[in-house]
Amino acid sequence: MLRVICFCLSVFSSVVLSSNDKLVLIAGDNWCPVNCGETDQNKGFMIDVATEALAISGYQVRYIEMPWLRAIQQAREGKVHAIVGAFKDDAPDFYFPKVPILKLSPNTLFTLSDSTWVYKNRHSLNKIRLGAVQGYDYGNLLNAYIKSHRSSPNTYITLLTGDNVVTRSLKLLTSKRIDAYVDAGPVVWYQAKQLGIGDKIKSVGSISPLEPAYIAFSPRLTDSEQLTLALDLGVLRLQLDGRLANIAKKYGLQEEYFR
Repeated sequence: MLRVICFCLSVFSSVVLSSNDKLVLIAGDNWCPVNCGETDQNKGFMIDVATEALAISGYQVRYIEMPWLRAIQQAREGKVHAIVGAFKDDAPDFYFPKVPILKLSPNTLFTLSDSTWVYKNRHSLNKIRLGAVQGYDYGNLLNAYIKSHRSSPNTYITLLTGDNVVTRSLKLLTSKRIDAYVDAGPVVWYQAKQLGIGDKIKSVGSISPLEPAYIAFSPRLTDSEQLTLALDLGVLRLQLDGRLANIAKKYGLQEEYFR
């Protein structure tokens, strides 16, 4: 059944790409408030920004929700135009805009509120069971740590894939099946609020500072460079007229994340 669904999506995407050169397909997993559910009324900060920014150049955006690794692969094959919420190491072969829409730390660590563990260095991670998402870019240090332990007989890391990975990871944390979860701060706090567990978790710091997150365009499609430029021009317009700040306010994003 899954193969049939994937095949249908591939065929549909290919038809759309060839029949409407003004429709831009952007894919990603639910990473609200950056990008939310495909059927949600509010589809997320980056999707709203892209929709308005690209409309200035006459483009229409359609957002498709799917697991992160599949989104990267679909874009790499040219079946969708872009992925949303990408750091440069997620897909270094893609076209990245010059103007980032958002800045996030991809490796903010969260524990239960009563935990006494704190992050000091890479070795301190060996004292906990860490939850993460397969295929996410967490920065050089944490990427290397995850890679080095994937083949280890010790159960230091739980890597989730598929849909609703943030919600599932937070449930693992609150049920004490992992000791810490790593992700971008605004995403974790947003999902924790939705789950009603904001008082049960705490941030214990980030491994690295904020870095740009992007909508990154397919290396396969010939119009990716043109779309990248159109997005840059549109985002600059939204910054100048204050619209970017208004969209950020709608999703509760503080100024430090989009300035």
